Amino acid sequence: MTITPLDPTPAGPAAAALVPDAPLDAAANADASTFGFGSLVDALRAGTQQLERAQGAERSFVDGTGGLQEMVFERAKADVIVSIATAASSRVTQSLNSLTQMQL
Repeated sequence: MTITPLDPTPAGPAAAALVPDAPLDAAANADASTFGFGSLVDALRAGTQQLERAQGAERSFVDGTGGLQEMVFERAKADVIVSIATAASSRVTQSLNSLTQMQL
């Protein structure tokens, strides 16, 4: 039995649809106090784009033009983003509930 390692770089027509993640800009992340509504919108937009990439990878796999590895990888990245968004939403809701129950 021969075991061949998986190639981390996608090949074929599905590779053109996959865009690698951009490196983080250290200067943009240096000051945490700059977080605002625009940052939230950008994060939501990035999450939506990742979900669309995962859906595209699934369609490519079903059509026979994409690989299983790419599909699973994109879906796993989308699942992580959904988990983070769910946790953040839960924490914001808990914070708001705590604030509304405070007696002034």
